[in-house]
Amino acid sequence: MAKIRKQTYSLEQYLKLIKAESIRTDQECQRLSGQWSANMVNELIATVLTENYIPPIILGEETVNGIIRQWIIDGLQRSSSLSMFRYANTRITKNLDEYTVTYQRKILDDNGKPKRDENGEILWESVDFDIRNKTYEQLPEELKEKFNSYQIECAIHQNCDTAEISKLVRKYNNHKAMNTAQKAFTYVDSFAREIRHITENRFFSDIYSSSQKGRINGTFERISGDIVLLCNYPNKYRKDTKLEFKWLNENAALCDFENVDSLLTRLTASIEPTKEIRALFNGKNTSVFVTGFKAFTEMGRKDSDFGKFLVWFINGGNDTEINGKTWETLDISHSTRDSSIVHGKIDYLVAVMEQYFREVSKAA
Repeated sequence: MAKIRKQTYSLEQYLKLIKAESIRTDQECQRLSGQWSANMVNELIATVLTENYIPPIILGEETVNGIIRQWIIDGLQRSSSLSMFRYANTRITKNLDEYTVTYQRKILDDNGKPKRDENGEILWESVDFDIRNKTYEQLPEELKEKFNSYQIECAIHQNCDTAEISKLVRKYNNHKAMNTAQKAFTYVDSFAREIRHITENRFFSDIYSSSQKGRINGTFERISGDIVLLCNYPNKYRKDTKLEFKWLNENAALCDFENVDSLLTRLTASIEPTKEIRALFNGKNTSVFVTGFKAFTEMGRKDSDFGKFLVWFINGGNDTEINGKTWETLDISHSTRDSSIVHGKIDYLVAVMEQYFREVSKAA
């Protein structure tokens, strides 16, 4: 087992190390920042300003070609919240139970000089300060100093490799923290960076219609993994995302992810993102329509024709019966991730495409 050493930083030192990327916040399998509510962030900042206890930050230390890198294993939400308050003008909201912070300050005379008693000692006073609706810059200098000098303890796992760091992420987030999709993502450490790159494709902002919270709760990663499997290894698609990611980790190739990223770029360029068309690319059907687009292009059709097909599809083409079923009857199932349902929808879509082109050919 790797040795663990302890290191204590002032909060100012610690946040500067993060800003300089000496301590990394982007370990591939770590869920993204932004998971906390405003109230949780408020309480964290209040904890620092009142000098109360924050549990240690857990870091994993990796050496690659003689270069040491440290990754945040547990404590990303605390670290990012404090960094946003310090550097990004984040404001403490009104939703705070205990919002008065008491601090000491020098009593100043009319010239701004510290007052002194008859023995020459500086006179001090105790002041209550309301931190609600305040940014870091709006704090008095004394509270800024208290924030910056707060002591952050780090426990550092030494001599780790990428796989070990992913295991540590999974281990330390086992108490609450990760939802099913986020935890499953820790099993694909070999291609985590490639999947995260896919989630940054413009498709997810321009075409995908479900909540953008999917960017931080693991949904984008899950959908990306589904697409990679359905486009490259359709028989390996599983309802269980953990099993999917474990299989990809052991069997996929780099080009599988690069090809999906390229496919999403082409798809985004090929369609007019109307409200009705974007509605097709929701949380449960995005992987189906992206896989359908791949099948469409493999028929030898132009990318731009897929947009025309989707217009036809939402204007009555989805009422077409294939083996006695329409899109509505297939889409009504609550078992949205079952393999039989997903493959059934893809098969239906491909069959409808073929019928669409037969009708287009007849009309021509």
